[in-house]
Amino acid sequence: MSEHPKVFISYSHQDAKYEKKVLDFSNRLRSEGIDANVDLYEESPAEGWPRWMENQINNADFVLIVSSKSYYQKCYSDIKKGKGISWEVNIVYQHIYDATSQNTKFIPIYFDTDDEQYILTPLKPFTFYNIGSQEGFDKLYWRLRGLAKTQRPPLGKLRPLPEKEQKTMFFSTPIDLDKWNAAQWRGTLYLFSPGYPPVLGLLYHNYESALSIFKDWKEDSKGEYVDAFIKVDFVIPPFPKNSWVYSDKDRNFGKGYFIHVGPNTDASIERAIKSGIPPEELLLATVSRYQWMDEISGSKNRDFFQQLTNKGTGFFLMPVGIKDLKKPIEESNLIIDMNQAVKMRNVSFKTGVSIQDQDPCSVVLRKAEESVQD
Repeated sequence: MSEHPKVFISYSHQDAKYEKKVLDFSNRLRSEGIDANVDLYEESPAEGWPRWMENQINNADFVLIVSSKSYYQKCYSDIKKGKGISWEVNIVYQHIYDATSQNTKFIPIYFDTDDEQYILTPLKPFTFYNIGSQEGFDKLYWRLRGLAKTQRPPLGKLRPLPEKEQKTMFFSTPIDLDKWNAAQWRGTLYLFSPGYPPVLGLLYHNYESALSIFKDWKEDSKGEYVDAFIKVDFVIPPFPKNSWVYSDKDRNFGKGYFIHVGPNTDASIERAIKSGIPPEELLLATVSRYQWMDEISGSKNRDFFQQLTNKGTGFFLMPVGIKDLKKPIEESNLIIDMNQAVKMRNVSFKTGVSIQDQDPCSVVLRKAEESVQD
């Protein structure tokens, strides 16, 4: 500040010794160019004490609130209430209230460390000063002068931006979004026959669109195993303790599992590298689909399917349709055609708690609105 800052000191009258301490403090401020004022300089203001106090607060650049037990009690105690203190504090409260809790004017100070506990409630969020020490007095002094203890140096030039590493996006997915959206995958079923690999059926509302999906897969695999571009994962309990499935009734409160159908990412990366993309420059983008399956009490289908596939016999992945959507889903109302199935060697089973963030299956652990499912 270029002008001498105007300061008003608000304190609690206690005894002659304390008042001298306040007076000495005010005199010291004045001796160093701070236009400090305190009621000890006045005998009988013409406008009366209440108006004088209000004028001092309004006209001051800063108001120093000398925190003490006496000040605190006169403000908050019903027994030892002080008229002058209450009047000044109400004005302080109103100023802070009108400024929507912003404050640069009212500064809490104290002479003794023990008095820090008596800082008024609305002033506790702001910087306070122990003026009983030389360091505290100096910090307050420069605050009143509008100077920080440590000056900000001028801004230098920004560093040049590092060269961004070139990435090549490689898109790989067995999921044709238009066809899958039209097919409407709605469930999963199992078929077991002694001496044959098990069948994992994907139940679709639109069977014709589903057939188109599997026709594409057959052509891409040339009648062989489709593992080169398809991966099927079972994400089974337990899920993370804070997982949303445990509180979602549509997920049977966590009593079930997910089936995730997506690309074979390892094979996709291998194909990208063979195409000439260095591994460090590869950015792989994929699309997948998943379905929740309620685990009906006593059902062993999933366990049995896992046992059979663990033997290394592989399994069939097959589209299943519904003859009449208005009728119950039972065997007589299903379209089952093994000629439409594709062959797979492997399937993975992993618990929800074991899935890492970089795993494509991690998408199932987040609600649809929190992640991109497709």
